[in-house]
Amino acid sequence: MDSAKKQHERFLLDRFLELQGITPTDIVPREHPDFLIDLEGRKVGIEVTELFIRSRSKGHPRPDGKPFLQDIESITNQIVSTARKIYFDAGNPLLKAEIWFSDQITLDKKKGDQVAKLIANQIQSMSLQDSQAAVWRSSEAEYEERSLSEWVDIICTQRVPEYRDAQWKDRFAQWTVARPGLVAPLTPKHLQEAINKKAKKIDSYKKCAEEIWLLIVANRTLPSQMLCVAPDFSLDSVSSLFAKTFYYGYPVEGVIDLTIKVKTSAVIC
Repeated sequence: MDSAKKQHERFLLDRFLELQGITPTDIVPREHPDFLIDLEGRKVGIEVTELFIRSRSKGHPRPDGKPFLQDIESITNQIVSTARKIYFDAGNPLLKAEIWFSDQITLDKKKGDQVAKLIANQIQSMSLQDSQAAVWRSSEAEYEERSLSEWVDIICTQRVPEYRDAQWKDRFAQWTVARPGLVAPLTPKHLQEAINKKAKKIDSYKKCAEEIWLLIVANRTLPSQMLCVAPDFSLDSVSSLFAKTFYYGYPVEGVIDLTIKVKTSAVIC
């Protein structure tokens, strides 16, 4: 079981349950379905799936040959995480950083590892003092490292106070990826494809509980999932075999109960 993935799914599930006012007496992580909850004396299985603007498919690669947004998000997260580890493992002072990647990035892991080292070195060379902030731009660098300037446009950094508490470091010395993006409209096709994919496994889900829910989430903090619901969005063409099926636009877009085909919340594009 992928612990990081499961923690992320649990986070999304908890936010959904809070929003719906549902308070299970127990939540058990599983593989199929993702969670088993105890709800008013009955066992309910919940499968969590995330919705992307354009999903990966081995049989249907992107026509323009470019990587999918979720793949780019994955590799940029890994690059920044590696860069942060390299920087702090070297005993450098605490600071927070935000990295803006260029549109030339690829999925080359070897190049990604190289860029991570270059990011750490570049930030270290800024030598920030006290609460000083600094910005590095590839367009302004006179002697820029080519591998860095190809993949990274901007590095924003700021020194934070030194504390021995490890939690302080995790909270205030964060390194993040800047993620600008465009909003795309949610369509019934998005939902039906997600439902159909999970419906193929519904018999295996029912081995642990007769009642199975499907929670479809679009995480609008990520460009690859930046979907919105139009006011005239129609659910008439969406069908599901699950006992309950929900669409959740995280973090603030609300929930659509696809089971009863009634909109409880919607966001105007």
